[in-house]
Parts: sequence; C-alpha cells; structure tokens
Amino acid sequence: MATIKIEPLTSNGFAPYGRVLDFDSSNPTKSGEGWTCYSPVDFLQPTSPMLGIGMVISEKYPKEVTALERHVSREELLWAAREDLVMFVDIPYKLGSESQKPNIYTTKAFLIKAGQAVIMHRGTWHSPAFALEGTATYYFAIEFTKDFIDQDEQPWIPFNENEVAVLVE
Repeated sequence: MATIKIEPLTSNGFAPYGRVLDFDSSNPTKSGEGWTCYSPVDFLQPTSPMLGIGMVISEKYPKEVTALERHVSREELLWAAREDLVMFVDIPYKLGSESQKPNIYTTKAFLIKAGQAVIMHRGTWHSPAFALEGTATYYFAIEFTKDFIDQDEQPWIPFNENEVAVLVE
C-alpha cells in the first residue's frame, strides 16, 4: 500500500506526465467586443486524421485506486469543464512492453481545477478523473485509432502484486 496526497496542478509538477495548457492572458491572438481568444494554446500530435471527443460524468474520487490505464501510441487531452477534478497519473515507461504495469511508488494525484486542461504524454498511466466533490463533468480528446499494444478491450492494469494506492487529504 502507498499513500498519495493530492498536489496542485503546475506545469513543472505535471511535466513527467504531459503538458498543462497554460496561456499568457496579456497576449490574446484575437479579440472583439465581449470576447478574447487565445489560440493556439498547445497542439495535440495525432498520427491519424481522426480525433475522438468524449465526455465523462464522474463521482467523488475513491479513497483507493488499484489500477490505471495508458494509451501507448496516443496523446490524450483532458479538460475540466465546471468542477474540480482529481486524477492519478504515473510516468510513461517501456511503451513497447505489453507486460508493463503502473508503479504505485511513482504514482501521483493532481487537482485539476475547473477550466484547466492537460495533454497527457503517450503512455502516461492514468485513472479516470474523479470529482473533488459531488459529481463532475469533463471532456477528453484522443485519436480514434487502436494502440499498437491493444489494451482497449480491458485497459485497467493493476499495480504490481495488486497493491493499493490510498489517497490522503
């Protein structure tokens, strides 16, 4: 068992897992009466022309997590819509190995505030994003193609020796 504390989402803290979509609010690319645009903030790097967009409604985060998933050949964008989220992540490692498992001792939990977004590196292990309180809605975008290691049918891979990550506040 490992205990994990929720960390605030920062570009440096999240760097091993992906990128935080951040922008310079003093430098809009376009604006008009009542609106301001910042584009592009970042880029997904798809290898196929199809990009799938999905939505998840989640409940309050569990106290224990036993498994994570990964997408070894695809980046994934996750955007917290109106509510704060908690997501467990682990470092992408040995992307070509079908027997690779998430490492409970390098797993972290990040607080993703409403309106924040991240792009996870290819192979980043992650849980669903859970509501910090009550229920939450989030959106994601990922290439609409199979991974070269096909874990799409059963993507949830347990930690080594069925260890449990326990979230502490």
